[in-house]
Amino acid sequence: MSLSCDKDSKCNNCGDVFGGMIVIKVSENDLSKYEGLAQISGVTVDTCIQAYIYNEELSLQSVTVLDACCCEF
Repeated sequence: MSLSCDKDSKCNNCGDVFGGMIVIKVSENDLSKYEGLAQISGVTVDTCIQAYIYNEELSLQSVTVLDACCCEF
């Protein structure tokens, strides 16, 4: 799945789920909500990540840290 920061890209809908994938800007709440997320290298508050999510459970094996966070645009 390719994400871009172009207008109308799926990334602009930060927090929405598309095909089981979600893009979020990690908050303190996310670190406590998704057990194990804080242990992933490079993931801290304000890090933008893409991951697979199913039934409100984030698949830690699918987490990818994104260089740019479209959520901010």
